[in-house]
Amino acid sequence: MRPVFGTLQWPLHLALLWLFAATVQADSTHSAMPQPIGYVSDFAKVIAPADERRLAAISEELERKTDVIVRVVTVPSLDGLDIEDFSRFLLESWMDSGQATKTILIVDAVADKRMRVSLGDGLNRMVTPAVSETVQRQVMMPLLSRGHRGEAFVLAITEFSVAIGRSQHVALYSVPGYTRVYPASFSARPPVHSSTNELLLFIPLLIFMVSMARLETKMARATVVFEDVFRANLLRRRSKSTAPRPRGTP
Repeated sequence: MRPVFGTLQWPLHLALLWLFAATVQADSTHSAMPQPIGYVSDFAKVIAPADERRLAAISEELERKTDVIVRVVTVPSLDGLDIEDFSRFLLESWMDSGQATKTILIVDAVADKRMRVSLGDGLNRMVTPAVSETVQRQVMMPLLSRGHRGEAFVLAITEFSVAIGRSQHVALYSVPGYTRVYPASFSARPPVHSSTNELLLFIPLLIFMVSMARLETKMARATVVFEDVFRANLLRRRSKSTAPRPRGTP
């Protein structure tokens, strides 16, 4: 009687061969991963230098003040790889697990017309998946469809940076007009109205109303005085014109 293991030997061989092939493919993919070029790795050469400098400036200040890392990557093609797997391979080969949890990775495969935004798990409270989807749909996709890749990446990173900066209570001076920018993707708490603030706003209006009332009273008094003087002069002229003239006067 043959052992049971003998009947399972061929399926086990197939499973081991498949596992070995998958491991070799993963290792070859990792070894083929390019090394990052700063915050912007434009391997497809589709980002203008000015946009690349703006991206680097915002990303540098964001990492320095919040420890959030930004990586923007463009590649000519994925060569048949899935963009989700490619993004995961990049994160695994470029940084450790602790850094990956606070990383924003944007991958753009130009020829494949595929784009993916990956957010680390540590950013969920700062940039929710709903915010990420809104930025991609309303900000990035319209610009990418027209070929304005640099502008699309700059605006997306600006949206993410403003949301992260507000949640961490830090100011990002590399973001143009940061104190005035209020991204549509980030919903802050509604302003709290207080009776004290409303009273402070009402005081200047009250002063203005009192001043106008005093001015109106003064103008009314001046009108009355002027009218009295005018009547007195008119009566005086009438009395002179109706008075009898002495004899002998021409």
